[in-house]
Amino acid sequence: MRFCWYTSDNNKSVVNQINMKTSHLAKQTSTELADKSGSEIISPLSLSLDARPFNVEIQQPPGNMPAYHWHGHIEINIPFDDDVEYSFNEHSTLINAGHIGIFWASIPHRLTDKHNCRTMAVFNIPVYQFLSWQLSQNLINHITHGIIIQSKNPRLVSLFEVQRWEQELQLEDPNRHKLVYDEIQLMIKRVSLDGWLLLLEPPKKNNHQLSGSKHAQNYVRTMLDYIANHYNAPLTVQSVANAVGLNTNYAMGLFQSAMQLTIKQYIIMMRINHAKALLSDTNRSVLDISLTTGFSSMSRFYDNFLKYTGVSPNKYRKQIRADDNWSAQGLIPTTQAIKGASTGEKLIMTGEHFNQSEEF
Repeated sequence: MRFCWYTSDNNKSVVNQINMKTSHLAKQTSTELADKSGSEIISPLSLSLDARPFNVEIQQPPGNMPAYHWHGHIEINIPFDDDVEYSFNEHSTLINAGHIGIFWASIPHRLTDKHNCRTMAVFNIPVYQFLSWQLSQNLINHITHGIIIQSKNPRLVSLFEVQRWEQELQLEDPNRHKLVYDEIQLMIKRVSLDGWLLLLEPPKKNNHQLSGSKHAQNYVRTMLDYIANHYNAPLTVQSVANAVGLNTNYAMGLFQSAMQLTIKQYIIMMRINHAKALLSDTNRSVLDISLTTGFSSMSRFYDNFLKYTGVSPNKYRKQIRADDNWSAQGLIPTTQAIKGASTGEKLIMTGEHFNQSEEF
């Protein structure tokens, strides 16, 4: 990822003019914003842990997605009989047939070309559960930094095994569920042992050691849920630490050790990813997007967007819409109703508290 720390004079002029209008619009409540749209305005940060069920699904066949969606899971894809192509914001990525692809589904993504794939397994693993497993530090580091990884070797798991997992998770049997979780964890450990490929550019080197403490993981889970429940309010490291009754520095250390990101990096990354999806798939104004994604001012949004992407929001929108992947198979995302936040299986509709949703 390329970082850019400057704002051009022209952009500063535009930002200053728009900031004069921001104070009034910033007073709009989240309910008023929700009245204007549906699932696409729901922030990846706001997906509570209750909206992140563990599920395994065999898609026969998988379907191309008309627009971006996101959900609070670690997602695993295994296309059994042909390659499939994904778009992660502006990045196009190919997951090869028979290989295991793993990524953080809070990053807006869409399947743009299933090619001739007729059978694909899709796993949705809650982040807190994934982090509680004893997995490779480097593997977790790559995934939490938005890298899509792929197993180096194919055929590490059979279709029969995945079918059994899918069936056993539908049973009312917690012992069977735990067995499925353990077997999926072992599958990921096999990926770690055999090695994996990075399908996007790697993050900066990180020397923090991953904490395996169940006690620490519970604190991190509570912090993630606090952020989800307060994403639309001014979030500070101190407020997150207070929510779990910990010293600020200690809370920061636990979070960074588990997530391989600081609390601030996590919040900003999720907000920027959300903004990128809205710039691509909606015709909302840049000012509206800055408020919807939780930035307190237009200048803060511009500065952070430039820092994390290297381009301005308007330039990003032009670049992404010039890409063939944006209008794959003739589907224009701005005209599609099925897009935005989901449980991994169904869209989450605003104002419905996750009770009503629309299937993909």
